[in-house]
Amino acid sequence: MRTLIVFLVFVLNSMALAASTTCVNAEKTLREMNAEIFGEKSLHIDMTDKVKQAMELVKNCKVSLRKIGVPDTIYADALENNRRDEIIRRKFILALYATSGRIDSQLQSFKKYMLGTKDINPEKTEKFLTEMKSKADQSFAAESKSCTAIDLRSKTGPVRNQGTDGWCYAFTVANMVSWKSGKEISAAGVAFGYTDNGYHDLYRMIGMTQDQITNQGFTTAAFRASKHGGFCLESELPSEGFNGINTNVPLAFLDKLGKKAVGGKISEDEFIKVAKTMFPNLSKEQFSEIIRKSSKSTYFNTLVRKSCEHRVSADGMEMSFFTNFDSEKFGKQIEKHLEQGTPVEVGYNADFFAHPYSPSGNAYHSSLLVGRRMNPKTGQCEYLLKNTYGTTWKPESAEFDSADGYAWVPKSRMIEATRNASYVK
Repeated sequence: MRTLIVFLVFVLNSMALAASTTCVNAEKTLREMNAEIFGEKSLHIDMTDKVKQAMELVKNCKVSLRKIGVPDTIYADALENNRRDEIIRRKFILALYATSGRIDSQLQSFKKYMLGTKDINPEKTEKFLTEMKSKADQSFAAESKSCTAIDLRSKTGPVRNQGTDGWCYAFTVANMVSWKSGKEISAAGVAFGYTDNGYHDLYRMIGMTQDQITNQGFTTAAFRASKHGGFCLESELPSEGFNGINTNVPLAFLDKLGKKAVGGKISEDEFIKVAKTMFPNLSKEQFSEIIRKSSKSTYFNTLVRKSCEHRVSADGMEMSFFTNFDSEKFGKQIEKHLEQGTPVEVGYNADFFAHPYSPSGNAYHSSLLVGRRMNPKTGQCEYLLKNTYGTTWKPESAEFDSADGYAWVPKSRMIEATRNASYVK
């Protein structure tokens, strides 16, 4: 009995010590929590649990909120604002998904959420839910007839990985031209061809590296730039060699090393030893000649041009572009091309992969739509999106079925997030 009492005293003292230790840093902890509760993440995620944790800390540690520069009602107001914002987010997704199929799971989730919160206008909410259910039933009936299965995965080449390079535009163009030509096109060739001109040489002259110059671009402009001289083959310019994935040599490091070789600060052999993997078809003599005869602003693209000996002609190919001014018309254009067996590039806000219940944010990305299906589990018409982050990529949210670098995205979600689209003909 005495042992038990001693043990209980020890546990209680430990708890008290832990509580006192927590309270010592309470003000600092609250400031850190506030940065999250009221930060950018709160635009996408319900912060109710985090707010309640802050309220508990204030209560247990008797923190004076005014002492840390915030009003006494800050967390009570935050709870109400979070409740309101989460209802708006959930209504948004119900209205969106109701345009492309059933909303059974979203409806169930919404009702469950509302059970734990106060509905200030239940009649209005019920009317909204009835309207959405009716709209979803009509959409499901229509999509069940039109949303036939399409799968173009085998025709657009393997899933590749852009790594940390902002080459989504180049990989997407390479995938589309691979589909059109039947040959695997180098995304690196597209990225470097896009900036192989006098204008970008000026940036190289002032010290910018290839990764900075090629880090972003537009698919249509990149297509036109590469079309002029023909597209480089992946076998002659391996795309994943320049992002450090297969070689552990990031593009920025490689370019700086090359400029040192051109400037005579390191030996040619030192650069060639590193660069040989990225330019596998060049001989030592070819490397040496280019290093000796080129400037710091031209040597790199000279290496690229010399590597791409067997270019794929783009004669007869064109890239067309259309913009999402009207979601219904825009969706029909996407459908038409997919049904004709043509993959469609989409420029879209990718935030929904992490925050599926929020309107799209600012993370602009380019990917390829290569399929369509009617999901038998959800009753939603979905597009198959081919991404460029390797075969292990998956959306942050488990809401989307995904495997091998592809993800199935509800049609209405994809259209809402997309700004513009293009295709090769």
